[in-house]
Amino acid sequence: MMKMQPLIKQCAHRKGWTFIELLMTIVILSIAAIVLVPSASSGASSSGQSATRLVVTDILAAQMDAVARQEFRRIHFFDDGSGWCVEILNSSQLATPYAQATAVYADDASESQGHHQKSYIDFNQDSRFKNISIVSPLFDGLNNSIIFDQTGGIIASDGSPSTGGSFEVHSGSFAWQIQLAPLTGKVTITKLGGAS
Repeated sequence: MMKMQPLIKQCAHRKGWTFIELLMTIVILSIAAIVLVPSASSGASSSGQSATRLVVTDILAAQMDAVARQEFRRIHFFDDGSGWCVEILNSSQLATPYAQATAVYADDASESQGHHQKSYIDFNQDSRFKNISIVSPLFDGLNNSIIFDQTGGIIASDGSPSTGGSFEVHSGSFAWQIQLAPLTGKVTITKLGGAS
């Protein structure tokens, strides 16, 4: 017993860290940094994923709405990449270019940030989507709009079957490509870039 007491007193009054304790602390902090730093910097990834989900939701909603209401729906992507809108068309308007002043927008029951509850998404007016852009929307080799007919298929502006197309959603260094298959309009999403 006598021999243990000096040892206990010596350990209790120790000042500083041992090399092993210091090494373990550095290892734990390094692991935490590896795990936390990508998560902290993934704001661009999160907002890009949200924007991608929102546009895909609007595409699918427009497709279902065209079938349910037996009307044409056009999704038009704005030239500056700042968003899109969903228009209600009749058969005589298929080839008419998008005009903001005269467009009749579809109702948007799911998105409270819409333009007066209409399917009109403008990233410049929505603080959730800063630095998001729609890049290279190209359908049927010549336009930046998708038209759904009453069967839910996609058609070209002249009423013929569509050859499909794609566009990209960019958010910082992250990007996703959304493709629409010819005729059916089946949506495929591919992650193009960004940190893993």
